[in-house]
Amino acid sequence: MSHRLGLVPKSATTPYAVEKALVKYIPEHLVAPGHYWILLHGRYTCTARKPHCAQCGLQNVCKSRKEFQDS
Repeated sequence: MSHRLGLVPKSATTPYAVEKALVKYIPEHLVAPGHYWILLHGRYTCTARKPHCAQCGLQNVCKSRKEFQDS
């Protein structure tokens, strides 16, 4: 989901690399809650097989929105 939104580069191919890329931009006091926000967003909104873009609050910044918009 972090790749789909464009939050991390495509070169971040492992969970650790994705984490390192994300924590660069998240204030330290928000890392723990941010983890759950991202997890829940991926679980209920930006799902792997069929993302629910119409209900997504991040569609204005999503790099993949047009790809899934008509799904």
